[in-house]
Amino acid sequence: MDDGVDRRPFGTVVNEVLGQFASLMRLELRLLEAEMRGKTSTIVSSGACGIAAAIFFLLAAFAMVQFLILTMIHFGVGAMVACLIVGIILVGGGLLSLHLAKRALVGWTITPVETVNQVRSDLAALKQGVRYGSTQR
Repeated sequence: MDDGVDRRPFGTVVNEVLGQFASLMRLELRLLEAEMRGKTSTIVSSGACGIAAAIFFLLAAFAMVQFLILTMIHFGVGAMVACLIVGIILVGGGLLSLHLAKRALVGWTITPVETVNQVRSDLAALKQGVRYGSTQR
């Protein structure tokens, strides 16, 4: 008569739990690797484009600064005052760019959120299985 109690030896149950845990951890590591690979490739491609953009903006900024200063001098503004005005404008643009960059990263995380959540749910299921007996034989 089956009373619903698992009558396997304790060593067998422990070996089964350890085997399932090891298998689960291998799957979790593969998930972590895949998730981090996706995030890393996004960061690398974004970084390369950002560096190229920064170089072009830097070269354009040098040309524009020279143009603005020479234009102001042409219209009768003193050279020192022209450099000061252009410098203040550039600092303002830099602060605006920094603010926009910071705002773009709000809520973004490098933490593998899906993997962490999966590990938590797997551990909860494993605890539940150990506590109430495994459903697999």
